[in-house]
Amino acid sequence: MILSYPIHNKKIIATFLKRKNRFVVIASVDGKIKECYLPNSGRLWELLIPNKTELMLIENSQNQKLKFTVLACKKEHHWVLLHTHLTNKIVKSLINQEKLPFYRGFRVVSEEVKIKNSRVDLLLENSREKNYLEVKTCTLFGKKTAMFPDAVTERGKRHLIELKDLVQKNIKASVLFVVMNPEVEFFLPAYHIDYEFSKTFMLVKDIVDIKAISLKWDSSFTTVEATAELKIDFSFLERVLNEKGVYLLVMHLQNSEKIIIGNLGKLNFTKGYYVYIGKSKRGLFKRIARHRRKLKKMHWHIDYFLTRAKLIRDLPILTEEDIECQVAYSLSKISDKIIPEFGSSDCNCNGHLFYFKENPLFNLNFIEMINHYRMDILDFS
Repeated sequence: MILSYPIHNKKIIATFLKRKNRFVVIASVDGKIKECYLPNSGRLWELLIPNKTELMLIENSQNQKLKFTVLACKKEHHWVLLHTHLTNKIVKSLINQEKLPFYRGFRVVSEEVKIKNSRVDLLLENSREKNYLEVKTCTLFGKKTAMFPDAVTERGKRHLIELKDLVQKNIKASVLFVVMNPEVEFFLPAYHIDYEFSKTFMLVKDIVDIKAISLKWDSSFTTVEATAELKIDFSFLERVLNEKGVYLLVMHLQNSEKIIIGNLGKLNFTKGYYVYIGKSKRGLFKRIARHRRKLKKMHWHIDYFLTRAKLIRDLPILTEEDIECQVAYSLSKISDKIIPEFGSSDCNCNGHLFYFKENPLFNLNFIEMINHYRMDILDFS
C-alpha cells in the first residue's frame, strides 16, 4: 500500500534530546540543535529516550514555524510511526483497497464525522449499512503484547461510550487499534496505566466491534507491506481488573539530608532520585492515592521519606502474582544503591528503596524493566 505525502518526502535521521512540551521536541539534526513538531500528544515515555532514540524527520514547507516534523522513531530494529494524523489515512487506504478482511465490502465515505460532542475518525458504508469507525494509534508495546493508551485518556473513554450509544440506536460502530510493530501478537487495554478506560473497554466489548492490527513497513518506511490481526484476550483482562498488584513510586530528593525513618532512626540520604516498591492485595489505586496525600498518619517507612522527597510518578503493575520481591531484585540490578532494611521488614529482601543518581524515567534499563513486568511476562494460556 503506497501512501501519499508526507511519507514520500525526504527523510532525515536525527537524535532525540528532550521534549519541550506535548507537541515540540528538541533534536540533534546534523550536529545542530533544532525544535521539531511532534504530531503526537501521547506520553511516549517508553520510546523517547534522551540522547539514545533515533528520530525520522521530514522537512516542513517554508511558511511553517518549525523546520521539521517528527515522522517516526526507532525502537530496536523497527521504525514506529509517531505522526498520528497519518494513521487514519493508512487505515482509509487499507479499507478502500480491501486489505482488512473484517471491513471488506466497506468504503470510507467521510472523515472526522461529528457525533454529539466528539468526532469519529471514519464513516464506512457498504450496500446495506453504515459503520462509524474510531481509529487509535498504539505505540506502547513489549515483545509480543501491545497496550493502549500510554497515559490516562478521558477522551478515549468517552469515545468508547459514544460508540456504544450508537450501537444501542441500531447504528454499527467499531474501534480499531493500530499497533506500530509487526512482531506483536496480542493486544490489551493498558489496565496498569488507565484503569477506567480498561473497565469501559470491558463494558462495551460485546456491543462495539473491537479489532486490533499490527503494521509492517518496508525498509524505506514508505510502504505498508503487511498487516496482521492481533488477539484480544478478554477473559485474561477480566481476571486482572481487580486492583491487586505492586507499584513503584519514583521520587526526587532535592538536597542531601538526614531523615528520621520510623524505627530505622535517622538515616543519611543523598540528593537524587529514589524508587520505592510496594504491594497491595486490594485497593492498589487507593494505596497510591494515600502516598500522594500530605496529611496522613505515619505508618510505613515510605510515609516518613515522603515528608521530604517529592513524588514525581507512580507506576502501578496489576497482577495476581506476588512479584514484589522479584521486582525489588530487578531494581537492585540497575540502581546505584539499595537503602538497607527500608520497607522490607516482612520479607528477606535487603531493602525496597533504591537510589538513582539520574532520573530513572530516562533510563532505558528501568523502562525495559517496567515493560517486562507490565507486558512481557503475561501468560495468556
